[in-house]
Amino acid sequence: MRIRVAIDVSGLAWRYRTGVQNLYWAFVQAWQENPDLHDRFELRFYDRSGLHNAALQERAGAAYSSAAPRGWPAGLRRPLQALIRCGLVPGPDLRGTINHVWNWGLYAPAGVAGSITVPDLLPIEFPQWYNARFRRLTQNSLRYARERAQYVFAISEYVKQRLVDDAGIAAERVRVVYPGIDPRYFAAPEPAATQALLQRHGLQPGRYLLSSGFLDPRKNLARQLQAFALATRQGDTDVKYALTGLENAQSGPVLELMRDPALRQRVVFLGYVPQDQLPGLMAGSAALMYCSIAEGFGLPIIEAMASGALVLTAHTSSMQELAQGRALTVDPFQVEDIAAKIALVLGAERSQWLARVPDNRAFAARFTVRNWLTGHLAAYAGQTPAGAGA
Repeated sequence: MRIRVAIDVSGLAWRYRTGVQNLYWAFVQAWQENPDLHDRFELRFYDRSGLHNAALQERAGAAYSSAAPRGWPAGLRRPLQALIRCGLVPGPDLRGTINHVWNWGLYAPAGVAGSITVPDLLPIEFPQWYNARFRRLTQNSLRYARERAQYVFAISEYVKQRLVDDAGIAAERVRVVYPGIDPRYFAAPEPAATQALLQRHGLQPGRYLLSSGFLDPRKNLARQLQAFALATRQGDTDVKYALTGLENAQSGPVLELMRDPALRQRVVFLGYVPQDQLPGLMAGSAALMYCSIAEGFGLPIIEAMASGALVLTAHTSSMQELAQGRALTVDPFQVEDIAAKIALVLGAERSQWLARVPDNRAFAARFTVRNWLTGHLAAYAGQTPAGAGA
C-alpha cells in the first residue's frame, strides 16, 4: 500500500523563487525526477493561493490541484482568498493522507496526520526585522509543530536547536533534513553564455565578489560593502561587488550606501536574477559574500561550493554548520574582520583556499533535491534516511 502525502504549495504562487520557495519547488522537482519513488508513495500538491499556477501544473501534472480554475485572473486573487479563508470554497480532501503544510499559512483539517518543515525562527529571534503579521504566522506554525504535527522537520541542526530551546519541542520529535540545491550548480556553465552575462553587467571573471539574497538588514550587506571599500582602498581597484536580490521596505540604507561616491562605480546591483543565470555568476566570481547575521540554512553557501567558488561567510547560526573547515568565516559585526578576509580571497593566500574546491564540491554533492525529498518520505515510512549531512 502506498503512503499518501499532500503538500501545500500555495506559497509558490509568488513569481520570484527565493528562500523557502526554492525548497518547495525542490519537492516538486525531485518527485518528477525520481519515478522509482512512485511505487511506494503518492504525492499531491495542492494550492490555496487564489491563483492557478500554470508552471507548477506543467511540472507536476495531475498531481497538482488548485482552488482557482485554470486561467483565473490575477486581479481576482484576493476575493478568492477571502472566500477560501471563510470556508466558502471547499479545501482539498486530505483524508488518508499525511498533510505537509506551508510554514506560514496552515491548512490543517482535523483528523489528518500533520507534517511541517520549519525553515527558521528568525521572526522570533529578530522581531525588529519583521512585521506583526509575519511574527504572528511564525508563532502559529511553531504552535502547530509543538501541539499538532506528527512530523516536524528542521533544515539544519541550528534550527532544530532553536525549536528545542525556543519553541519547547522535544529533540527526539525533530528530524533534520538538509535542503537540496538545483543540479545546474554542479555542471560547468556554458562559457559563451556566461561571458555574455558578465559582459552585460560589466563584470570580469574572477574580478568581482558576489552577494545573493534579499537587500534587508539580516543579510548584513551594509557592513559587507563597508568592508569591501576598506579591503580594496589600496590596490585591486578593478574588483567590483555584484549584488543580486530583491529590494524591500528595509533596503534603504543599503541602496543609499551603494550610491556613495566611494562605491557607486564599483558596486553593480543586478536586482532579481533568474535561477538559470546564478550558476554562471557564482562560478565566475572571486568569492561569494554571505556574512549574514543569521540564517536557517544558507542555500547560496552550498550553491557556491558546487560551482567551485570560494565562500566568505559568518561564524554564526547555520552558516558555521556548513562552512566549518570549508570556507573563510568572519564575525559579521566586525567590518575590519570582514575586510581582512576579503583581502585573503583576493590576495596571494587565495591559492590555499582554491585547493579546497574539490573537497567542497564533494561536500556540496550530498545536498541533492532527491535527498531533500527522500529525507521526508523516509520519516513517513518509519525509516532512518541515509541523506545529506553537514
